[in-house]
Amino acid sequence: MKGYVVVEIGLIYSKDDPRQAETADFVHSYLRERGILAQVVETHEQVESPTVIINGEALKDQRARRRTNSSVFPALSDIARAIEQHAWSL
Repeated sequence: MKGYVVVEIGLIYSKDDPRQAETADFVHSYLRERGILAQVVETHEQVESPTVIINGEALKDQRARRRTNSSVFPALSDIARAIEQHAWSL
């Protein structure tokens, strides 16, 4: 598609874990609601925490703040911020 930039998003998560599936659902909904063109590749593995990779960069490398609790899940606000940065900075 000439003139369109497509964001590449990789999702690695356990589809058997409802909390991890919510992360994937959030990514798809966020893209759809904002009209962001993205190629989303999902990999289903037994992992403790979902991994979100945007244009080759893992979200954990872009976190705005460290977690103070035991949660290793990426915050939905961090995912949204990273998608926005990649979608509109190209």
